[in-house]
Amino acid sequence: MSNLAQRLITAFIAIPIVFFLLWFSDYSRIGLMCFMAGVGAWEWAGMACKMYKGPDTRYLSFASSLALTLAWALSKGGYFGMPAVPYVVGMTFLVIFAIYIGVAYAKVEIDHLFPWLVMQLGAPLYVGLWGGMNVLMMGNGQGFEHCYPFILVMTGVWLCDTVAYFFGKFAAGKGPFGRHPFAPSISPKKTWEGSVAGSIATVAWVAYWAKCSAALGCFNVEIDLAKAIGLGVLVTVAGQVGDLLMSALKRWSGTKDSGNLFVGHGGVLDRCDSFYLAAPALYLLMDFFQKLA
Repeated sequence: MSNLAQRLITAFIAIPIVFFLLWFSDYSRIGLMCFMAGVGAWEWAGMACKMYKGPDTRYLSFASSLALTLAWALSKGGYFGMPAVPYVVGMTFLVIFAIYIGVAYAKVEIDHLFPWLVMQLGAPLYVGLWGGMNVLMMGNGQGFEHCYPFILVMTGVWLCDTVAYFFGKFAAGKGPFGRHPFAPSISPKKTWEGSVAGSIATVAWVAYWAKCSAALGCFNVEIDLAKAIGLGVLVTVAGQVGDLLMSALKRWSGTKDSGNLFVGHGGVLDRCDSFYLAAPALYLLMDFFQKLA
């Protein structure tokens, strides 16, 4: 079976499951986000372990990123019928940071201590502390209306990746389209043509649905056309930067796929690389728009 066929089959199975979990309740939403963060951090730690001598921290990374994502949910309040818990994110990270410092001092040789610590801490910092903010775009209750901003950025990065992949694979280099490498030292197969095509599709998608969703009251801020386009540009730029960041991590560690959770697609960091940078960025920009109002 070809890789493309595997990718399509996996997508047809995984996408309905993801949307069901997002629709069902805050328990299923937060559970999905915590699980994905934990697996993503596990994959990061596995790649980092290849480069520096030290203990296997995949279990610690899994637990740390899961805990930080859950802490963001608790800090917001409303989930699980609980009020907001103050300082829970900062206190959780301090505990995690102390544990990593202790492991580094006890188990890592001095020649590898600092690079090992920086790269291993990158998993909970990026996936949990930064990426975990995606739960702040969700609410409690059943229905998609409780997570429209989240779905918007998720579908936006999926669309950008899909259009860029198919355009770069089947159109770039043919007819009027050239084939110019986008980042040859990081991801040789990516092209400027695919990037531009994916960006145009994503900006149009995000701008249209952000404006429509805001009109229906699904956002906590009014969004005019200029703001909607700004959100679209942010999603496509941050998404592609996140994609390149994970590609650089894989190339640096000599890893083809970060994992094998999704057959034909790879692991969480292969599928959610764009999302983990774009979702928190979108949340912060929307929060900025809200404070301007």
